[in-house]
Amino acid sequence: MKLDIIGSVASGKTTLARSLSETYHVPFYQKDNIVWERTLNGDIKREDKARDQLFQGIINSEDWIVEGSPRKLLRESFEKCDYIILLDIPLHKRLSRAIGRWIRQRTGKEKYNSRPTFRFLWYNIKWVFEYEKDRKEIIEYLSKYGAKYKRFTTSESAKMFISKLFQ
Repeated sequence: MKLDIIGSVASGKTTLARSLSETYHVPFYQKDNIVWERTLNGDIKREDKARDQLFQGIINSEDWIVEGSPRKLLRESFEKCDYIILLDIPLHKRLSRAIGRWIRQRTGKEKYNSRPTFRFLWYNIKWVFEYEKDRKEIIEYLSKYGAKYKRFTTSESAKMFISKLFQ
């Protein structure tokens, strides 16, 4: 199994990747954690060479799931994956999730990579709207991958699709 799950902030990428990883015993990786090295003193951006070597090691392995925002970096996985799964969740649901996640992280009920500051909440909301602005272009770009590109408006429908493939 080689899957690339992409979508906006708060679309459910990590949750879906984690669930599929547990179900099918396939490692999953967050593209953010490939770009950023997480340390106790804060995030440090990896050097391009180190980032690229890490990513190549992942996508050249036998089975993997990667997930992340549809950034221009780390697209090499599109060529090597079985399917590109776009979680194209409605705007109102993504906004609600982003705010809810921030509240849970802020109150210590959920782990986080980046501290849940007000600034970080603002960035998440900004990124949700940026995806909305770029949505058409992203879908058009992914369409060139033909049948390996699949768009879902719920995580549940993506899970059902994958379960039929990898029983």
